[in-house]
Amino acid sequence: MSRNLYIPAVDGHPSFTIAELILTNNDFKKEIGLVIGLTLHPHSELAKELAGLGAKIVPPQARTNTLCLIPPTHEHKYDLTTELIETAKKANALNVCFISSAGCGLAERDRQPGLREFIDLETRVVSCKGNSMTSTGHSPVVIKAGFHAENLLLYSQQAQTEGIRSAANRARP
Repeated sequence: MSRNLYIPAVDGHPSFTIAELILTNNDFKKEIGLVIGLTLHPHSELAKELAGLGAKIVPPQARTNTLCLIPPTHEHKYDLTTELIETAKKANALNVCFISSAGCGLAERDRQPGLREFIDLETRVVSCKGNSMTSTGHSPVVIKAGFHAENLLLYSQQAQTEGIRSAANRARP
């Protein structure tokens, strides 16, 4: 079965990188019929680049059977992601892959609320497991990524000027 993969926030670096990999790597490309990139900014450079690679760039109302859900790096991350989760359920997306953050389960709600939100979002995604009222209950999955790539990009200038620590704890440019 050829899958249509719906990736939200493709104008952000984590989503863009995943979409770009799928569109350019033959191992992934042969399994995906169409990459559909959701963006509120369809004329952004990243969205245009993905369109040039073959992605279909659309506003939020597209239909899909597979959703790669990456919470945006945004002050309203929880509300936006919750809306996408509920939309996926209503649209009966067959497969939902939620990209979370490793270590979020150790975060204290009062001291690290932004990180702790990932646990709440994970719970929302897997809460539909076994729910016969939606096809999304068939196979939701959570992947705990080591670090959100966009957060790492915030420190790229520092890494370029100060170097990156190696396993031997020595700075290297």
